[in-house]
Amino acid sequence: MAPMETVLSAPEVFIALVVAAHAAVLALRLSISLYEA
Repeated sequence: MAPMETVLSAPEVFIALVVAAHAAVLALRLSISLYEA
């Protein structure tokens, strides 16, 4: 990635981090529900 691309995609990186965190929470809740079942 070029430095310019990194600067331009900074908001996208932030959004990707939020989406990844949300997906991790969903996966954690799913694993807990499967473990309890």
